[in-house]
Formats: sequence, C-alpha cells, structure tokens
Amino acid sequence: MSSPIVTFDTPDEAELAVASDRLCRQIGALLCKHYPGRKWFVEVSVRGGVAQIQCPAISQLYGYTLHLHNKTHDQLRDAVVRAGGQVLEMFHLSRDRGASGGEESLLRDARGEALNAATGL
Repeated sequence: MSSPIVTFDTPDEAELAVASDRLCRQIGALLCKHYPGRKWFVEVSVRGGVAQIQCPAISQLYGYTLHLHNKTHDQLRDAVVRAGGQVLEMFHLSRDRGASGGEESLLRDARGEALNAATGL
C-alpha cells in the first residue's frame, strides 16, 4: 500500500505546514537534549499558536499545551524545558538531566494511562 498524498489548497497552507514541522522538530530536539532517556511526542500548530507536548510513557492522551505567540526565542526555549519538566514532576519523575525510568511504577487505568493523567494530579 502506498503512502497517502498530502495536498494543500494554497501555498500559505504549505508554508504553515513546513513551519509547524520545523518548530515541532526543534522542540522535540530540545526536549531530548534536556531530558535524555525520555521519549517525547510533540505536535505543533503554528496557525493555532500552540504546541502539545506529551511523554508517551506517562500518557498517550494527555500532555502540556504550550502557547507559542508573543515569545522570544529564549522565552520559548525556557518554556519548552519548563513544560517537559512539569510533565515529569506531575508524576513525581525526576527531571534531572540523564534520569530515566520510573514510568513503569506509575499506577495505570484499564487503558494503560497513568492514573490522574487527565488532571495532572
């Protein structure tokens, strides 16, 4: 089966998709650099002005929504690192550089989601 073909209605949509992809990769790389040993899922909507950051080992449904507008490069970098750390801290996982593991000890519901992932408590 071949890959689906993605089309865009206007050149502006294509530019937004490329910008979203570029920012998504940059955020992912920053999280992996700052929190090595953890896996991250990042989805970005430049048009919507948000990035959704998740740690799939904790939850595949819930994460941290980061607002992108009105931030300098340095502010955005700091906000990404803080968002990743907050996701870890909500579940009492270490945010120390190089720390990994601990996700396996989280209590899970029938879907495999960490308990209280929806509320962050």
